[in-house]
Order: sequence, then structure tokens, then C-alpha cells
Amino acid sequence: MKICSERILLRSLEKADAKAIFAYRSLPEVAKYQYWEPFTEEQALTFATRYGSADSHKKDNWLAWAVIEKENNNFIGDCALKIINDKAEIGCNIAPRHQHRGYAKEVLNMLFDYCFDHLGIEEIFGITDSENTASVKLMESLQMTKLPDFEGNVMCKGRLSIEHQYSIKKSKRNES
Repeated sequence: MKICSERILLRSLEKADAKAIFAYRSLPEVAKYQYWEPFTEEQALTFATRYGSADSHKKDNWLAWAVIEKENNNFIGDCALKIINDKAEIGCNIAPRHQHRGYAKEVLNMLFDYCFDHLGIEEIFGITDSENTASVKLMESLQMTKLPDFEGNVMCKGRLSIEHQYSIKKSKRNES
């Protein structure tokens, strides 16, 4: 499956993407606010193989896409969604050398459109570490609302983390 915008192509992950995935998911700064540690080459291969073949319409199943810069066909990151009833959880990782260009916002807008318009999803949410200010700003810039009744205290990598959940409903998205 492919989804396109002016600058970005989202396509299913392929085994051949493992090297590019390893290049950024092996970096400590990329893994910092994630539950996973920096990837090994083997983990990158497993990730590309496992999530590239997932069924996008199956409930409770993560589906990941390669984020491709259309201008030069560069693999610049990955994004994912997980359908839970009439909701979807989303996430995005952009390689550090491609950050601060609006790609993550563009990718998440593409996922919003796909979920709301093609999958019949009614609400999309993302969860982030409260200290991940870039992620917080991104979700707020997308008109996502911080849910006041969700504040998760979790141990992650030996430290207490406070997680926040941000959400946007299809009805609110259609208003803007």
C-alpha cells in the first residue's frame, strides 16, 4: 500500500529497508523516549520484515510504513498505526538528519487522512514522554488535545517517566 503527499511517499516496509532503519534506530537520541533500546542490525531486519507484512485492517496489529522523500527517493524514517476498535494509535520516527523540515507533521497528517477517510476511525491518539518536547509540540501543532485523565507513570530505561496522551477526533479534524 502507498500513500502520497507532495513531498512524501509512505509505502510498506521491505526487507531491503533494514540498513536504513538501523542507521537511525540504532542512535541513542532516537531511542531516548522509546520503550526500545537502540536497534541492532538484526532488530532492524526483524522490524522491517515483521511490520512490513502486517495487515492494515486487522485490529490490535501495528502496521509500519517507510517514509520516503519523493524528491530523491531517500528513506528518511518510519511511521506506524495500530487500530483499537474505532481508534488508532499513531507514531513516527524521522532520522535526525531529516528533522526540522516538517516531515513528521506531514506524515502524521497523511496518517490522519488515511485513518479518518479510509479506515473509518473516529479518534486518533499518540502517547509521548512528557520530556519529549518536540513530540509534544508536534501533537499540539496538529490540533491534538492533551487528555487530562491520562497521565501514565511508567518505569522506562531505569527512570520514572510521565507519559501524556494526545488525541484528535474525526469531527474536530473536519472542523479545521
